[in-house]
Amino acid sequence: MQDVNKAAMRDIAKVTVVGAILLIFTFPSLSYGAGHFVVAFQRQQSAWENVSGTGCVGGHVCRVWVWNEDGIPMPNIDLYTTWDVLMGATDIDGRAEIPIWDNDYDLKCVDGHGATSESVLLMTTHRPECWGHYSFEVGFLYKTDVSNPGEFDLEMNGTWNYRDTPQDNDAPYTKSLAYSGVDYTDYWSDQSGLGNWQSANSYFGQTFVATGDRVVAARVHGVIGGNDLLDWNLQIVTYPGLEPVGPNIVVPYRWPSVWDPYRWPFGWEGFWGVNDCPVVPGQTYMLQVIRGSGMNIWRVNQDVYPHGQYYEGTTAYPGFDLNGHICCMNYSGLPDHDFNRDGKIDFKDVCILGQYWSGDESSVDVAPPPAGDDVINSKDLAVIVENWLSATAIPPLPAPSSNPNPVHGAMNIDKNADLSWTAGEGAISYDVYFGTSSPPPFIRNQTATTFDPGTLAYSTKFYWRIDSVNGWGKTAGEEWMFSTGMPPPP
Repeated sequence: MQDVNKAAMRDIAKVTVVGAILLIFTFPSLSYGAGHFVVAFQRQQSAWENVSGTGCVGGHVCRVWVWNEDGIPMPNIDLYTTWDVLMGATDIDGRAEIPIWDNDYDLKCVDGHGATSESVLLMTTHRPECWGHYSFEVGFLYKTDVSNPGEFDLEMNGTWNYRDTPQDNDAPYTKSLAYSGVDYTDYWSDQSGLGNWQSANSYFGQTFVATGDRVVAARVHGVIGGNDLLDWNLQIVTYPGLEPVGPNIVVPYRWPSVWDPYRWPFGWEGFWGVNDCPVVPGQTYMLQVIRGSGMNIWRVNQDVYPHGQYYEGTTAYPGFDLNGHICCMNYSGLPDHDFNRDGKIDFKDVCILGQYWSGDESSVDVAPPPAGDDVINSKDLAVIVENWLSATAIPPLPAPSSNPNPVHGAMNIDKNADLSWTAGEGAISYDVYFGTSSPPPFIRNQTATTFDPGTLAYSTKFYWRIDSVNGWGKTAGEEWMFSTGMPPPP
């Protein structure tokens, strides 16, 4: 009898869903949840990009980019400090450039419609050795609903610099930047020069290891001569197969009618929608840069990224890397018909479907082939009804790594020893932390279960940790320790 009652209640619920469509037609603008701006990345610009010549010249600005989940730049977004000082607003390209003088600033987004916003770390130009001459860059992604999935790894490569702290000669950036054309430990490492001109049937490329399951943004600096900015195409492809992963996007540059140096940055950001470029964390891909009538590009004059390779056409240039960056995010894989990503199929999802009724919207066109017809109609509604009140599940995080070699607490380890570990179940790649301090600093993400730390110092204690990573996040490992042996007698 209970089973009969449950079935009856489920049928009643489905009938209620169908009837609810009438309400949706009457109120097509129904929406749920306020929008939310999340921090996608934050970085301190390095010397060449900041025009930091001898004598500590250089800039003192913060470059800001704001875009939405469809990869569309967002204009007219006000940028405030968390203590409510208006610093500027984004232009038609979703971009702003804010002078930072001898004060400290953070930033949040305000859209005038009640959206919430995360804020970036405090930025300052007031620290040695180049007092007043440091610049920054940040990115914000706008979610239509605060509950929408997706997050960025805002842990730092390096240590963020605050007011009056000693100059570390570094250029830290968030780990959401899977690739950045600078050695974050060396502020002066991005000295760049022009590559070799590539014709329309060629490309510039930079391979990189994905640190999230989506690529959502990338920046390069293309030219035709000098620093003249262009429009160009960006595409993520597999490597070495070079098969497209997502759409080819055009990154425009609109020459202003009146010369404005603030609209002339080093490079221009391009954006993909959060579902456009799915990638597998730990696997290698290539960012290709193409222009229909040929172009040139700025490249870093040293190998600052040991996990990838810079290309001009099919020719690899081992001593160079691309001047720019690539931003990844982790996007939870909930079923396509859970539109608002709240873990169940309910009236809210029906309302979202109704907003696109009789239209063509891929994000809610859930009827499977051959029923799928690129039109939102009763076929898509039938999918929602069939899954009414069903729960959604996210695959588990990976298990932690184990069996360290050298074992924890080992002594007299050879200075040429490599590190190894047993993979945790479900892990795709590993974040390696290694150093002489506890906790050890982040070194890199890799797919191998061995790590060569180079030649180690004698009589030194080393700490290391391996975090297991997959498409749903990462699991921190235990911290291990070993000591190297004494030097041989003379």
